[in-house]
Amino acid sequence: MNWKIKAHVLALLSRVPGGRGAYHLLQRIGGTNRLQLDRDLERAFELVDLVHEAGGTIPSSNVLEIGTGWRPLVPYVFALAGANSVVTVDVNPWLTAAYARETWKALGTRLSQIAARCKVDLRQLQERHQDISSDGNSIEDFLSPLGITYLYPADARSTGLHDNTIDFVVSSNVLEHIPRDIQTDIHRESNRILRPRGLAVHRYNPQDHYSTVDSAITFANFLQFSEQEWHWYGGSGLAYHNRLRSRDYREMFEEAGFQFEVCRERVDERSLQAINNGSLKVHEEFAKYTPQELAVDYMWVACRKLAASESETESCEPCLGGAAS
Repeated sequence: MNWKIKAHVLALLSRVPGGRGAYHLLQRIGGTNRLQLDRDLERAFELVDLVHEAGGTIPSSNVLEIGTGWRPLVPYVFALAGANSVVTVDVNPWLTAAYARETWKALGTRLSQIAARCKVDLRQLQERHQDISSDGNSIEDFLSPLGITYLYPADARSTGLHDNTIDFVVSSNVLEHIPRDIQTDIHRESNRILRPRGLAVHRYNPQDHYSTVDSAITFANFLQFSEQEWHWYGGSGLAYHNRLRSRDYREMFEEAGFQFEVCRERVDERSLQAINNGSLKVHEEFAKYTPQELAVDYMWVACRKLAASESETESCEPCLGGAAS
């Protein structure tokens, strides 16, 4: 599919009455929001791995997830890994009881995998899964017994949570959909609610999302447009993705009072080649970035909240290469 077809459809749905409902229906018909258990579990495990790599432990922790999405798989995994509580917030009403039920039932076939990756006892995991009926009729029937609270509509810039009460703020494939000014406030709020030495743990893909439906374009294709031009295609509405580059994300975390414990970036070689040989003409608005920064298509970070006594000018180590599922 030519990417502009999808862009125009989403732009129109974003601007007409009932468009969001139609979008949800199209997602269900097209299977875009179907459960992809292997992929989605691995993404949740990557967050768990980042917590462990940064020196965190999940049992008895309190967690905030930014961006629930269609399925509460990240909250399920953190709850099964031993978290005391998980609050998951979203600005969109994509989660339904049916999705919560289907996801919970599917996890029953992967308990040994979850136990191994999350370093928890398999028997206790099995007992916990059996204790929660798969016949629930509401979202709360599946989430509440696990200590999970789902908040919609919710503003991650103003969570209402108390200072210094959260151990981990996490998200998966969310940050690229949040404008910089809003995201800056979210990171400041995360810093406020995190305990001393608490962690902000995120995985996200700052690539052109239309490249997933059009193999003719690179992951950096959207960098050829001015901000005004991009506004129609993906700079607003249902298709919004922010085009922030890796340097922007690093700056936001540091300015919000975090220090990187883990910072990995994956550079897409096809995009880098197109930028370097001029076949992709990057708009002058992105002139300050290096070709490598422009070509980053995935990032994984675990940032520690700086204590008041620590230097706020302390910067992260250079980000390393990485790989994603």
